[in-house]
Amino acid sequence: MQITHRTYRNADVISISGQFNFGTRKEFTAAMEKVKQSGSAHVILNFQQVTFVDSAAIGLLALSSQHYKGTSRKLSLVGIQGTVKQVLQLAHIDQMIPTYASEDLAIGAKAA
Repeated sequence: MQITHRTYRNADVISISGQFNFGTRKEFTAAMEKVKQSGSAHVILNFQQVTFVDSAAIGLLALSSQHYKGTSRKLSLVGIQGTVKQVLQLAHIDQMIPTYASEDLAIGAKAA
């Protein structure tokens, strides 16, 4: 898994590529902690290049969702595709974290 961080308009974007699983949880946690420290009002997780997720990844997404629900900050998922999309839907992650087709749509959406 590779993680990159960048700022796009008024949001911090964390782009993930490859497999997001138990073995890569520390990388994701470190990236999320860095963004939390920045105090960004909107964090976008770009999953366009994610090819696999396991239960550890689902758990980390659920924990991230809970963290952001208790703040005035927004968390969004974008670009989820194929099997990854099916798995996240089965785990109801799409009900916890708003999902969008693109970063622009996520930025333009009103806070839930």
